[in-house]
Amino acid sequence: MTDYSVMRELTFSSRDEFIRKPIAEKIVKLLDSEIDVSPMIIDGKWGTGKTEFCFKLKNLIEANNTNDYKVGYINAFQADHANEPLLTLISEIVSFYPKKSYQRKRLIKNAVPYLRLVGGIGLKAGLGFAFGRYAADIPEAFSKGMETIEEGSKELIDLSLESLIEDQAEADRSLQTLKDALNNIAADNPVILLIDELDRCRPDFAVMMLETIKHVFDVENVQIILITNAEQLKATIKHSYGSETNSHDYLYKFFKYQINLPTATKDTEGKSIENNVTYFRAVVQASNVIPEEFKNNEFVYEIPTFLDVGTLSLRNIEQIVRCVETLVVFEDNKEQSQSLIVEQILMVFLSFVYMMDKDLLKQIIKRSIHSDKFLGFTNNSRLDMTSSHVRSETLIDLSVKHLFIIIFEKIFTSSFLDLPISTIDRQSVMDHIGVSLSKYDYIDDAHCDRYIKQTINNLLLFDIVK
Repeated sequence: MTDYSVMRELTFSSRDEFIRKPIAEKIVKLLDSEIDVSPMIIDGKWGTGKTEFCFKLKNLIEANNTNDYKVGYINAFQADHANEPLLTLISEIVSFYPKKSYQRKRLIKNAVPYLRLVGGIGLKAGLGFAFGRYAADIPEAFSKGMETIEEGSKELIDLSLESLIEDQAEADRSLQTLKDALNNIAADNPVILLIDELDRCRPDFAVMMLETIKHVFDVENVQIILITNAEQLKATIKHSYGSETNSHDYLYKFFKYQINLPTATKDTEGKSIENNVTYFRAVVQASNVIPEEFKNNEFVYEIPTFLDVGTLSLRNIEQIVRCVETLVVFEDNKEQSQSLIVEQILMVFLSFVYMMDKDLLKQIIKRSIHSDKFLGFTNNSRLDMTSSHVRSETLIDLSVKHLFIIIFEKIFTSSFLDLPISTIDRQSVMDHIGVSLSKYDYIDDAHCDRYIKQTINNLLLFDIVK
């Protein structure tokens, strides 16, 4: 669960694994510019660190607040139970000002008539008068009217409906009054509202929030930033309006600008590195359970570099590290490890398999791995040792993903290891493989087999990913 109390204090100075500060600085420049960028979407998939980015952006704006912005944060998911998006947004702006301040009182006064209309308060009262469903909440002064209704009189019903019609006729004027009040209050202190977690809300509430932003907050000096998963919002729109709805066009009629949070960063050589790879190292290093010698095993950090971790969220990475922590706790410290480095590599690899491909995990348990499936999962290639040139190049430094071919070779449905025909050459290759694997503290196949079984049994003992 997200710890918002900790998240609120985060800045890009405290941590910025994904090098997102330059993106935030560009957003601030857009907000400060004459370009009309509001409402704006900051788009990111679930589990890509959107909420953390949101708070860091808020703190960055406030730290360099030359325009004297009032910056608010709204967790839409926490607010959707109230079912009043306008009330939620207005309340956040009201909270900027002291209770007895003129600005606060004036905004509330001008917001109430429109809130009463769009919140259905007038309608509920009218229905209460009309049908008696809210009799317990109706003041005593109206009790006589209630009795009249119960006797079948139509007069009070007609009066109630007339009142509702009058209220609706006032809606445009009330809305303009509210917008004028927002414009006034933002003249000296421009307002920025960051709205988070809308993609987790009920579809009807999410759509109501979008409509409210469009119709009420199209006001000078009030800027709205929605931090969300745009694809999920499109699915929400289809859920509300039907599968035939052009959800893309519907969504972007509300928004003027979109910023996409990258899922990868560039290393010093300009090579793209998935954020998940970076985050895996960070979470392992931050663990209070994983021992230092494990954290210092650089081979374990190579594993997510060749797996297709782009399908994993940052939360999934946290769950994988939780698997590793659980396995560390389950280790039998009474027995000295025979092959510490390779055990740590297997522990991490099997935790990724557990999270990413349960079917492959079952094949490992059954000791019959479909070769092509394993090849696809590890983005691996056959180890062709038949050519003397290839042998001399490959045997110098077998990589971690080649290590898995060696370890699981005996339980593939077909071999990935192509050896020379000559017995002498074959033995020479195997000897060189042994030397190359010594850097992993590799002992023998039997030990690896036992350790794989033990690790999988421990992974399956509890449903760790819940």
